[in-house]
Amino acid sequence: MGEWPIGRKLATGFAALACVCSLVALFGWVIGSRELSGFGIASRPPWPLTGIGYLTLSLGFLAAILGKLKEARLLWGAPLLIATASLVQNGFGIDIGTDQLLFRESIQGFPFAHPGRPGATPTTIFLLLGIAGYASSSGRWQHDAVASLIASCALGVAMASAMLIVFAAPDDPVARLYTISVPSALIGTLLTLAYVFWHSSFGWVRLLSSDRPRGRLLQLLLPAVLIFPVLPSLAETFMQSANLLSPLSAKLLVVLGNILAVGLITYWAITRVAKEQKALLGTMEALRISEERLATATSAHELGVFEWDVATGRLEWSPGTEQRLGLVAGSLSTFDSWRAQIEPQDAQRIIDTIARTVAEHADTFSFRYRFLQANGNVRAVEGSSRAFYDKEGNLIRTVGVILDVTERDEREAELRARAAQLRSILETVPDAMVVIDEDGNIRQFSAAAEALWGYRAEDVLGRRLTLLAAADEREAAEAGLRQFARTRETSPVGRPAPVTGETADGRRFPMEIRTSLARFDGKTLVTIFFRDISERLATEERLSDLSTELAHVSRQSAMSELAADIAHELNQPLSATANFLAAARMLINNGEGGERVAEMLQHGADQTQRAGQIIRRLRDFTQGGDVEMRIESVERTIRDAVELVLVGTSQFHIRVDFDLDSAAQQIYADRIQVQQVLVNLLRNANDALRTLPKGERQITIASRKVEDDMVEIEVSDTGPGIPDSILEQLFSRFTTTKSGGGGMGIGLSISKRIIESHGGALTAENRPGGGATFRFTLPAVEEGVE
Repeated sequence: MGEWPIGRKLATGFAALACVCSLVALFGWVIGSRELSGFGIASRPPWPLTGIGYLTLSLGFLAAILGKLKEARLLWGAPLLIATASLVQNGFGIDIGTDQLLFRESIQGFPFAHPGRPGATPTTIFLLLGIAGYASSSGRWQHDAVASLIASCALGVAMASAMLIVFAAPDDPVARLYTISVPSALIGTLLTLAYVFWHSSFGWVRLLSSDRPRGRLLQLLLPAVLIFPVLPSLAETFMQSANLLSPLSAKLLVVLGNILAVGLITYWAITRVAKEQKALLGTMEALRISEERLATATSAHELGVFEWDVATGRLEWSPGTEQRLGLVAGSLSTFDSWRAQIEPQDAQRIIDTIARTVAEHADTFSFRYRFLQANGNVRAVEGSSRAFYDKEGNLIRTVGVILDVTERDEREAELRARAAQLRSILETVPDAMVVIDEDGNIRQFSAAAEALWGYRAEDVLGRRLTLLAAADEREAAEAGLRQFARTRETSPVGRPAPVTGETADGRRFPMEIRTSLARFDGKTLVTIFFRDISERLATEERLSDLSTELAHVSRQSAMSELAADIAHELNQPLSATANFLAAARMLINNGEGGERVAEMLQHGADQTQRAGQIIRRLRDFTQGGDVEMRIESVERTIRDAVELVLVGTSQFHIRVDFDLDSAAQQIYADRIQVQQVLVNLLRNANDALRTLPKGERQITIASRKVEDDMVEIEVSDTGPGIPDSILEQLFSRFTTTKSGGGGMGIGLSISKRIIESHGGALTAENRPGGGATFRFTLPAVEEGVE
């Protein structure tokens, strides 16, 4: 009872006091004390049946307040039965013998027409309060409101009867009909107040306690209505007792006073009602605008508002809700029709949720279910609802909103499918994937990363990325992460960069990384793909060795093809040397002077040096060795290659012209490799020109300075050119420009790789006037640089 509201406590007190008064009145009959029964007025005590009616009515209200409704309904049956018997006997003029069932001898001494029979006022109070009790115990707010009105009438009857006790004349027959005993008036008033405070949330009590305009109006009007009509009667009584006016003048004064009071109250009430009606109209207009705004907002967001009456099962929806779900308006008017439209599993889950909500007496609950449309489609719905309970804690209604989330669910399902597909793809990618946040901490670690480094994902998540770097590179990596934290930029993004990693067991290995950035909600994530390039570097090293060996073989092959020409060219200086030495021997044998012998020997020595130069150029060209990049003379490199190729080919009558740019005198290159390219191009041109008439055989070698600090060397001839079918794949392996398949088809392919390794490019095209032109570029060096 300590946690009861003040209204319930007051109701219990009034009902208990009424019960005590009823017992006191009955006890007076038991001991034969009319003064005790009438609370001091022996001439008008409450009859025994009236006391029993008030006692059972009081006990019924106590039982109802304590939550024992079944017992209360049984107790309320007694006063209703007593009141009904009294009405029947008075209405039909009969006597069924119930008036003097108790204390017959004591009752017969009273000068009344029907002593022992409850009067009109107690009978009215029994009927009104008994009906009010039954109506309020039904649990419906409509019945409770009616019960409050009935109880208010009962209070009015009790208070009017009490005023008759004070002001009515003893010989007035009307007053004698409605006047009741003091205990009856007191008990009736107490019971009525007990009911009013028990149901303080309904009726005029709630209205009087309200701060709204109508409540304030009643707060002012009720005292005026109760007080003003009494004042003229009090004035009449005072003047008659003081003999100030005659009875007729006093009654006239009462009539005038009542007319004046009623007029003033009526004028004041009409004025107040007019003002409040205007305010009410303004409030209603504001409410209409607010409702329209709410309806517009809910429609714009496609929200549906519903109300469910639990007792009737009635469902009411905001306009358009059912149509937005693909249903006909009115098809969800009851709980059963709603349940038939959704998935059975969802319906049971929601019923369980409601049961759990009621058990916990929670204010709100959320739900999610699927609507089944007539065409077989399914709409997903989610929402929440507010629960309302009666005094006994039973759920009476809910009000909530729903939202069609079908499209959102479809998008989320698509995103989940794409995410799963992406995870599947990333799991099959051989490269290791690591995702870090803007602070450089690891957020994701793929299965390939676990295999590469030997760490488990749970061991590295949240740790620094530098954990994966080689020990001697971690400081530099940490500096890079700090710079990224400041700038939110990585360099380079999307381009491969070489780094060195270190596994969990300390093994170092070369890696290539690619990075990408993702920014969202003010945050930045970096996705890094790591590739172990240990095998690739080893393969490249092996391929480099093979390419070097292949180039050496190519040079040897070229020299073997030139062997006959070189042998012919060497035969001339060697024969000349033999002749000069024979002449010197003859001069010595003939005893001639030393000057002639010395001249012959000098000529022989010159021819020997000439042969030595030819052999030196051949040896330098054919020997293998490491690449040696250094500053070389453009002219010297070109002319040595020309002399090497054209040695012994004078019988072909091929003219070689030079157009060398003085601004392009030095290059940074490996001289032997560049000469290999020139030798290959000159030999191809030499072979192509042999089919032409002698006067048309010409090779032109030119050099010039081009952009990007490069020197371009051009070799062109006047031959038949390159067939278009070969030109498209000229630099592919095993593609030859020699007729009859005389070549190996690797010379131009090797030449292209040599030039590209120097940072240049090798191209070929046919000349408009006939012949072919090859161009390649090499890094230029300014004159004077060593």
